[in-house]
Amino acid sequence: MKFRKLVMELGVIAASAAIVSVPSAVSVSAAETVSGAAPVVAEKNNTADSDSAEDLQETNKEEEKSEWEGRLLAVVEEDSSLTIRSEANIDAEVVGKLSRGAGADIIEKGDEWTKIVSGDVEGYVKNEYCLFEEEAEAQAGEICDTQATVNTDGLRVRSGAGTDTKILDILDQGDIVTVADGEVAGAEKADGWVQVEYNDTTAYVSADYVDVALNVEEAVSIEEILEAQAAARAQAAAKARGGAQSTGSSSGTAAVSASSDELTLLAAIIQCEAGGESYAGQLAVGAVVMNRVESSSFPNSISGVIYQKGQFSPVASGKLARVLSSGNISSSCYQAAREALSGADNTGGAKYFHAGSGNGTVIGNQVFY
Repeated sequence: MKFRKLVMELGVIAASAAIVSVPSAVSVSAAETVSGAAPVVAEKNNTADSDSAEDLQETNKEEEKSEWEGRLLAVVEEDSSLTIRSEANIDAEVVGKLSRGAGADIIEKGDEWTKIVSGDVEGYVKNEYCLFEEEAEAQAGEICDTQATVNTDGLRVRSGAGTDTKILDILDQGDIVTVADGEVAGAEKADGWVQVEYNDTTAYVSADYVDVALNVEEAVSIEEILEAQAAARAQAAAKARGGAQSTGSSSGTAAVSASSDELTLLAAIIQCEAGGESYAGQLAVGAVVMNRVESSSFPNSISGVIYQKGQFSPVASGKLARVLSSGNISSSCYQAAREALSGADNTGGAKYFHAGSGNGTVIGNQVFY
């Protein structure tokens, strides 16, 4: 989920304009007290500064236009995906999937197929299910959520656009909130505040301390998809044979039914613990939670496991609560939660994990044991 941000550098332009105005005023003021040749110098400086500002504005415009240059957007139906194939042929091997609203870089565009790369996946997609460049940019704003990523610790979420309004929450660096509908990705509001979604209402954060961009996701490789599906089938088969012990669980069934709230909670803890990891890493976190649910050594519910005292740091730090209140959970984390609920386990029955090195199953940047 690591695409280039669609950020408009309005602040840079405004700052440049302010800098242009200062030399002009100084030059004119100096001309009133020195030789008659000074006004000519001042006029030349003004012209040079004006040209420089115009050049900067043109450069910024070109950068803004180029954000989706050479890129495409998948526009399949909701809950569907666009198949990526190894060759420009409907019978070619499937190498990955693009979900609705996911993006890709164009390598070579053909009449019917386009060669693309998205994340770690490279292959061909059918043009009829894509929008390209300017059309993709226009549609991305409709399909993709706009997110504000906090770039400092202790950012206050307020009830209104002002420092004298009520503080609703405090966010840390790296936290993400969804920008309210109507806000423009990357455009700093005139009053210096960005309106965000908070607990089914709207709130405000200072525009100086967030980076605003569209959340354009990347492709998922077929290896990740098949790994999750195979793990789910193996887990289900083992439990059907009475082999629940093969995962280290003392009880449980092939799949665990869950309410929508439990699904969201599981997806949220996955977002907190592995939002930046590969899909396999996200599934692994979900599997740890479900392995604990099935173990007699831990609470027998998803909420009981996640909220057990001293177990998951995002609970203690308040990050989990903020993710739940913002609803900012990626589709891949939801998919990983569903797979984990279905019995998928790519950790070998792990009930613990930590970042860094150590003994256990290494998945991405974390070790599961």
